[in-house]
Amino acid sequence: MYLFYINNVLLPVTPSKLSVKIKNQNKTVNLVDGSEYNVLKLPGLSEYSFDCLLPRYEYPFAQYEGEFLPPQYYLSLFETIKVSRQVMTLRVLREENDGIGENIKCTVEDYTIKEDAANGADIVVSLKLKQYEYRKTTIIEFTDKSDNSEVVEKTERPIDKQPQTVQHTVAAGDTLWGIAKRYYGNGAGYTDIYNDNKDVIEAAARQHGRASSSGGWWIYPGTVLTVKDGIK
Repeated sequence: MYLFYINNVLLPVTPSKLSVKIKNQNKTVNLVDGSEYNVLKLPGLSEYSFDCLLPRYEYPFAQYEGEFLPPQYYLSLFETIKVSRQVMTLRVLREENDGIGENIKCTVEDYTIKEDAANGADIVVSLKLKQYEYRKTTIIEFTDKSDNSEVVEKTERPIDKQPQTVQHTVAAGDTLWGIAKRYYGNGAGYTDIYNDNKDVIEAAARQHGRASSSGGWWIYPGTVLTVKDGIK
């Protein structure tokens, strides 16, 4: 049994296949004597691809953490991640707990929406994701000392500081995307707000008769959220 999550949102029908392409960047060059030489380089970024079925109706085999969600909900999620240049989280969980890994950071490279008469009114989306690696910034400083120049390399390290927070009380019509856009200037930070307030959001959803908030899709007036100053 597999479960596929994208940014804490469970896909309703588990993809039947997952392809993981482990890339390398080695390059073969031809020398003047006709021989070949392999130039070894750092590994490339892995690529993940799969097809997912988005039902228009609530089938017995589909899974939802809460109530039925239409295909438009998932299409909006994919488009938001891509357009906002968001780093998303892919999780593939197995019953044996030996999945390809939890919290895989990646980006949506592209996706294809397929409507086929063979699938009835349902939609199939082909997703292509690419591994994302955080990089530190390296600063090169040149110090002139008479005839010789000294090169000093420094690596910036994040400064540990206590983030400032504000308390936001959810009002009618609020969405996590809208709240993130208000405080961060970019709605892509909605996943940070959800993760920081997951217990509160899920508790409110249960109080309103839902099994879950569907990854923060359902939030309710009066819920107090803690919003940190700046996107993490």
